Order: sequence, then structure tokens, then C-alpha cells
Amino acid sequence: MKGNKVKRKSKGMKIISGVYWDPGRREQNQDSIALQQAAAGKRRVLLAAVSDGIGGLKEGETASGYITERLIENFYGQMLSLAGRKKGKHVMERSLLRCLYDINDALKNYGNGKELRLGATLSLLFVWKRRYIIVHLGDSRIYLCRKKEMKLLTKDHSDGGRGLTKCIGSFPFQAPDILTGRIRGECGFLLCTDGFYRKLSRAAFEVLNPADIDSEEQTGRRLREMAAIAYKRGEQDNMSAIYAIFR
Repeated sequence: MKGNKVKRKSKGMKIISGVYWDPGRREQNQDSIALQQAAAGKRRVLLAAVSDGIGGLKEGETASGYITERLIENFYGQMLSLAGRKKGKHVMERSLLRCLYDINDALKNYGNGKELRLGATLSLLFVWKRRYIIVHLGDSRIYLCRKKEMKLLTKDHSDGGRGLTKCIGSFPFQAPDILTGRIRGECGFLLCTDGFYRKLSRAAFEVLNPADIDSEEQTGRRLREMAAIAYKRGEQDNMSAIYAIFR
């Protein structure tokens, strides 16, 4: 399930974004993405999230799709209003955590009712007035790009390839990693599932230099080029990515 992208004009920070979403060589795509932009007063606000259904469990696409749908609802139902009222990061964090707790509880009830276990990763970026919050569970990733330098901001919650140590789903609630910061100068944030990044070398990320990208079409084309490299190197999994440049 794929979240629809919405753009609305506003003053201030300029955002250029693009997405890639593909089942790869799998019959079913268990990845879901959400990319939403809107105006809160004179401020531009962005929500981006990638979620990857856990392989080996049933209905991974249900878990990831439900997660992104609820996050989009929370974006328009609460986060935009909070940003418009100039609330600080702690208020934003509490809103996101409440939403994740409710999502986890709903997935647990759904799993109990069908006698199954399901879950997904989540890597989320929320940006307002040049501040950002990252919320992270699992082994999807978020990178920060300045010029040709890529910095991994998230830590994989995995046990050496044997499975995930944190996720969101039909399990007891697990506290996510939360990172906060300010956007200074021109930079880009890449959110991607493990199928997208796993086969790529650091050199492959150089095409995401923010200074070299001027349009959403160009952003999408660069992501497709990276995915093509992963395919050539034998990637089999679903591949999803969002790239957002801030100026």
C-alpha cells in the first residue's frame, strides 16, 4: 500500500522530493511509503515514512499499510495543527508516540483476532520550521546527505541477520529510537527499506548530491538508477525509497 503524495504551496523552506516503490523480484510488495507536504501557516511541513512488512510473518503488507495510513491520519489530524500553533519538539514527539502506541495496540488486537503475528519496520521523518524529528524501529534506514557525503542517522535493530530486535506490530509495544535536530543549509534525507540499500556501495549514493538535483522528476530518476544497480547485484527483495531535499 502506497501513501499518496500531496503538495501545497507555502513560503519559506523549499522542498524537492521523489519516491521509488517496487516489488522487486517478489510476487507481493510488503513495503509501504508515505510522503505528505502541506502548509501550516507560513511554514512548510513534511512527513515521510517507509515501512517494511516482516518476512516470515503473515500479512506484512497489512501491517506496513496500516502503519502508514494511520501516520497520514495523524499528520492531518494533529501534527499540522501543532506546527501551525508553533508547538515545540516535545509536543510533536508525544503526538507521534501516542500514534505509534495506538497503531501497535490495533495490530495486536487484529493479530489476536485472526490468531496470527504480524509486524513491520518504521523509519519516519517529520520536518517543520527547519527542525526535524526521526522515529525509528527496525532495519529500514534514514541517511543525511550533504554534497556527496552520506551519513547514516539510524541504527539497525537486528541481530546479525537472524531477525529484528525491534519493530511495530502484534507484540508488546517497543519504544522507538527518536532523534531530533535542525536543518542547516542545503541537505537531503534518504529513507529506504533494506531491499533498497543492502546491495549498494557508498559510491552509489553520490548521485543524491543535493546540489545536482533541481526537480522531483530528477530525484525520482536518481532513485531508479540506484535501484537498477541493486537489481544488477542480485537484490531480490521489495525496494522502497523516499528522498527529500531541503533548501
